[in-house]
Amino acid sequence: MTQYSRSTSPLICRYTPIPVPFLLRRKQISINHKIHPIIMQSSSSSSSSNPTESPKKVIVCGAGVIGACTAYFLAQKGAHVTVVEKSAPACAASGKAGGFLALDWCDNGPLSALARRSFYLHGHLADLLSGPTAYAFRRLETLALTIQEAAPPKQGLKLPEWVDGPATRASSIGTTQTTAQLHPYLFTRKILDTAVEKYGVTVVKGEVKEVRLSEGNVASGVAVDDGEVLLGECVVLAMGPWSAKSTVISGLCRISGLKVHSIVLRPQVPEAIGPQALSLRYKTAEGVSLDDHEVYPRPTGQVVIGFVYEDKESDDGDEESDDDSDGDDDDDSDDDEQVCGG
Repeated sequence: MTQYSRSTSPLICRYTPIPVPFLLRRKQISINHKIHPIIMQSSSSSSSSNPTESPKKVIVCGAGVIGACTAYFLAQKGAHVTVVEKSAPACAASGKAGGFLALDWCDNGPLSALARRSFYLHGHLADLLSGPTAYAFRRLETLALTIQEAAPPKQGLKLPEWVDGPATRASSIGTTQTTAQLHPYLFTRKILDTAVEKYGVTVVKGEVKEVRLSEGNVASGVAVDDGEVLLGECVVLAMGPWSAKSTVISGLCRISGLKVHSIVLRPQVPEAIGPQALSLRYKTAEGVSLDDHEVYPRPTGQVVIGFVYEDKESDDGDEESDDDSDGDDDDDSDDDEQVCGG
């Protein structure tokens, strides 16, 4: 069994994107990125702007950041949304991510348009949902630093006041116009709470055991662990790597997670840490370059340090890779209680 430290999560994302859902159709499947939700829609259902039609019933499986945002925007458009969550909102990777946002770091790649739209949408949501106070949203500068043991600090480098040590290189890789951050756990809870309070989303605690299909082999609902069947015209699987446990998905594509490790520090004087994120390269006295680290100070008084992604992917939907999918941790730190204690 794979064991994780209490500050480790199997699917920590550098960014916290707003999802742009896509449809899975039986004859044409397009999968562009692992973090997108998967939507299975009845072929007899079609969107309509006719206000006299009854709202479309949508079942969203998973209350991480993708599921919560999907529920929020669908309900905002008038859908009747039910979210099914096994343990607690944002209790796994969505609550432990770095929460770093970048406008242009995906430029010239397949995710460029999504990343840019996501960045601007986060700014809009922060204004709409009181992001700075509700979930620690702020814009910040981002620096790339190289630190080398036993080397004299290079003179003339522009470093934040809270950064000391033998820095040999420093460069700006993000400004307050292009990089920002938020607390991912607080963001996920805020957007889900708003969806419930303002748009009538229902949250059901339960484990999705099966996606029910009609005679036409299209989604008609989900069966949960207590035997109840929730009916809907559209089913969204947003359970991260555990989406692969559905035979509907495992027969179509492979979904897996990448492991990454992080720690959360609480400085004795949090206000001394400025609003600068760091991409840190560390060299030993022998000149050996270690894996890059990312440092994200938060206005909540924490500093998150993220380590390199492991090359080996975790098994699809493997329960052993779920360090706290049940919402409990036998060795809780204060941060884990905040993330997974509900």
